[in-house]
Amino acid sequence: MSLRTRNKRLLSAAAATVALSGLLAGCGGKGGSDGGSGSKVVVWYLWGGPEGQALDAVIQDFNASQKQYVVEGLSVPDEQKIKVAIAGGNGPDLTDSFSSNVAPYAEQGIALPLDDLIARDKYNMDDFLPAAAEAGKYKGKVYALPLNVSFSMMYYNKKLLAEAGFKEPPKTSKELMDVAIKTTKTRPDGTIEVLGSPQYPSDKFLFGPLAYGFGTNWVSKDATRFTFDAPSTLEAFRFIYEYNKRFGADNVKRVQASGKWLDPNDPFFMGKQAIRFDGPWMSAQMKSKNINVDYGIAPLPYLDGKPETAGGGENSSSVFYIAKTAKNKEGAWAFMKFLYEPKNLAKFLSVLGNVPAQKAALDEPAMKSMPDYDKIMELSKSANLRSTPNYAKQIDFGKIVEDELDQVTFLKKTPEEAVKSLSDRSKDLLK
Repeated sequence: MSLRTRNKRLLSAAAATVALSGLLAGCGGKGGSDGGSGSKVVVWYLWGGPEGQALDAVIQDFNASQKQYVVEGLSVPDEQKIKVAIAGGNGPDLTDSFSSNVAPYAEQGIALPLDDLIARDKYNMDDFLPAAAEAGKYKGKVYALPLNVSFSMMYYNKKLLAEAGFKEPPKTSKELMDVAIKTTKTRPDGTIEVLGSPQYPSDKFLFGPLAYGFGTNWVSKDATRFTFDAPSTLEAFRFIYEYNKRFGADNVKRVQASGKWLDPNDPFFMGKQAIRFDGPWMSAQMKSKNINVDYGIAPLPYLDGKPETAGGGENSSSVFYIAKTAKNKEGAWAFMKFLYEPKNLAKFLSVLGNVPAQKAALDEPAMKSMPDYDKIMELSKSANLRSTPNYAKQIDFGKIVEDELDQVTFLKKTPEEAVKSLSDRSKDLLK
């Protein structure tokens, strides 16, 4: 997931509705043809604020670079509104989403297959990093291009670890639990003053990275069967269960309800969290907010006894796709290719603190100004960092996982019971 995934949307729903209504009113019959001088290309994007401004700068560069198309960009931070507009033929030519939506959007006729355009222009798909290569594919077809490699790393507070007697961050699941327990500081009433576990901002935020770091891959490569009954998934449940059992689920929830994620009062930013699983954007956020914490970055811990899975994690790319009802498919494709040129991709993603999905963009000068560039680039190239294959009911599966995780979080189910229930409840989702 990218920063915007977890931060949701930067514009209010009311503002988005007004903006969307205004654009819809101006779109009727003005979408432009598939060619012609200055034909309009409508691009909607989910970002707002500085991120939206960064994309708009690329749009301006594209418009200045040629005269065949004119891209009109608009921040519309509401995917449901975008889907409805596309289905009604009044949506954008090009828009963005997340890799988890590729399969549903393909099935629903929202996204256009790109294979013919790719073949015609001999577009180089081999330049995408292995972790992101499959993010835009579904049933052998390409419906979207991955924008970034969005993955979790382990941030750790050097001072808190040193005070607890640790000279280096945890490398294994066993070491993670040891560090989490020994760096946790409680008050006389049992509430948590310093959170040793990476359970902020939430258990939901943690569970996927924890399981994938331990080596899981919930779905087989051909998306025909679930494989989450591996020990890695059980151990991810067990970590949360055992920590909450020891320190109290309610006490953990109080910490999760405190502060605001990536704001100055975020517990990690305040020196009140020892270990954090978060994305590369966290480094950029700490720099931009002048956070004074002595921190380090390391790979996610691997399952004890399984060093071959080191450097593991799940990539969940942001993607761009052409709407199936686009009025200007050729213009959308032209801008898409421009955006994904290494220099332009780096210019955009360096502002977000994201790792480009294309290899050629990684060494662009703009990327090298990104905080913690060297370490982040090293982690992004791990062979054990991977995307989950897309399947139609991916969102339904996510809801089941969240439900079972809630049961474990509040100690209503054991990890073993949760894995069994997960298996029973999801057995028909890949049919």
